[in-house]
Amino acid sequence: MEKMKDKTAIVTGGGTGIGFAIARRFHEEGAYVVICGRRREKLEKASSAISPAGERVLAVTADVTSEEDIGKVVRAAAAETGGIDVLVNNAGLMRFGKLEEASPDSWDLMMTTNVRAPWRFMVAVLPEMRKRGGGAIVNISSIAGIRTLPGAGVYCASKAALQAVTQVLAMEAAPEGIRVNALCPAVVEDTELADPIFGREKVSNFYDTMRPLHPLGRNGKPSDIAEAALFLASQDSAWITGVLLSVDGGRHMATNRPII
Repeated sequence: MEKMKDKTAIVTGGGTGIGFAIARRFHEEGAYVVICGRRREKLEKASSAISPAGERVLAVTADVTSEEDIGKVVRAAAAETGGIDVLVNNAGLMRFGKLEEASPDSWDLMMTTNVRAPWRFMVAVLPEMRKRGGGAIVNISSIAGIRTLPGAGVYCASKAALQAVTQVLAMEAAPEGIRVNALCPAVVEDTELADPIFGREKVSNFYDTMRPLHPLGRNGKPSDIAEAALFLASQDSAWITGVLLSVDGGRHMATNRPII
C-alpha cells in the first residue's frame, strides 16, 4: 500500500542517518521526496540510493539556518511537484557539556539550528500546505527534551523548546487541516550526531554504554524513526496532532542517569 502516493515531502538533513531513512521510506510509499542538507556529495549519494533512476527525488543544497536557503528549498519543491504536503524537520545539532561551562555562542548555535530553523521552515511551508487543503509536519525532537540529562543542558533546552513550538503550531494550524507532531528518539545508532562529540573511533563505546539503559535492551536505528515518521505523516494518524511521541526503546521510563 502506498501511504504517501501523490504526496510531496521535504526532509531536512536528508543526506544521512535518520533523515535519509525517512526520505527513503517515504519514497517507498509513493512520495516525491525533496531532501536538503549542506553537503552536496552526501545528498547526491542519498538521492541515488533512494532512486537510482532519479524518479520522485530532488536534492537541494541548503543550510537550514539560512532564511534564504529555506525559501529556496520550499520554492524548488513547489515548482518541481506543484505543492507541499509534508515537512520533516530532521536537521539538528547535538553537543554535550556542563551548562555552567557552555558559551553564549554555543547556546545561540544550538537554538538556531534546533529551534529557530524548524520554526522558520514550518512558517515557510504553511502557505503551500494551505493550497493543498492541509498537511503534516513532523519535527524530530529528542527524549532529552522530556527527561533532562546532566551534561547536555543546552541540547535539552533546545529540544524542549522545539516541543513547545510543535504543540503551539499544532493548535494554531489545526483549523486548516495541518497537523504538527514531534518524535522524541533516545540514542539512535548509524547517524553522525555523536561523531563530533566522541570521535568516530570512540562513538561505538558510547553506544555500548547507552544500550542497556534502554528498557528494550538496544539503541535505536534510523529505520525505527522512519517508521514512526511515516505514521505521523500519513493518513494513519489523521486524527493526531500536537503529540510528542517517544520512540526510544522505553528510555522515557528509565531512571535519570548521566549520559556519560
